[in-house]
Formats: sequence, C-alpha cells, structure tokens
Amino acid sequence: MRTLRPLELDDAGWLARAGAGEPEFGDAIPLPDAEAERWVREQLRRREAGEAFVFVVVAAGVPVGTTRLGCFTPDRRAAQVSYWTAPFARGRGHATAAAGSTLAFARDALALARVHSYVARSNVASRLVLERNAFVRTAVGRRRGRLELVDRYERRWTEGGAWR
Repeated sequence: MRTLRPLELDDAGWLARAGAGEPEFGDAIPLPDAEAERWVREQLRRREAGEAFVFVVVAAGVPVGTTRLGCFTPDRRAAQVSYWTAPFARGRGHATAAAGSTLAFARDALALARVHSYVARSNVASRLVLERNAFVRTAVGRRRGRLELVDRYERRWTEGGAWR
C-alpha cells in the first residue's frame, strides 16, 4: 500500500542517500547529497507560505519518492505537479499512484480546476505517469531553461469534479 504524508525536515537524510548520483532536474525535484537539507527547508518554507505542497510517497513503510504541487496561478485555480521516485523504487507504479493521490488533493482540498506538468520528451516513464492519470498533452517541444525539449501536459476538472 502506498500513502502520502507531508514532507518533514527528517526526510533530508533519506533524500540525500536516495538522490546520490541523480541529475538535477529543477527546484521541484529533491537535490542529491548535501543539498537535500537545504531543499527540504526551502520546501517547508514554501508550504508555510502556501506556495507549494510537498508530499513523501511511502510504500510498505519506506519512503520511495516525493510529489509536489507548486507554481500556482495568481487566482489559485491551477498549479504544476511534479514527482520524483528514488532509483531503487522505480518501475513499480509508485509515481503513478502518488501523482493520482496528489491530483485528488489538488481537486478536493485545494479546489483546483487545472493541473499541469512538464516532461522531457525522452522521459517515457514520466510521460506514462501523466497519461495513466488522464493528463493530455497540450504543448509540444518547448525548451524549459537548461532542460531538453519538454512537452506540457494538463488535466482539468469540471465543476462537479469530473475530468474534462
């Protein structure tokens, strides 16, 4: 069984170990090694300010990844979702399940109407996470900072909570 729980300062240790050797993907993804504590502190500050919500994905009692809602629009009706799975836990459906739980939180607790994400074109596994959670590709081949070409995916809800 997988669950989500809020990020805590104590998570810096396992994030540093799990992220060792991982490439940096941007602010929404935990930084490896010594930067993990700084990243956790910044995410906790953002949660306090209402700027982002970061959750730890737990499977069988073991933390296996993170998921985050951030980059809210000024009207607070839309946000960006991102997710990361530790290398030892990839390929087991953790990111797909965690993204689904994060979407439920976005819809039910935050009343968001839309959630979007960006995926590097070469990242087939991440694209599948979004597609399995009913995201639709809305933009193709945009360059995002130093990252390679990325596609934008989006998920919307109607007033009744159904996907449209």
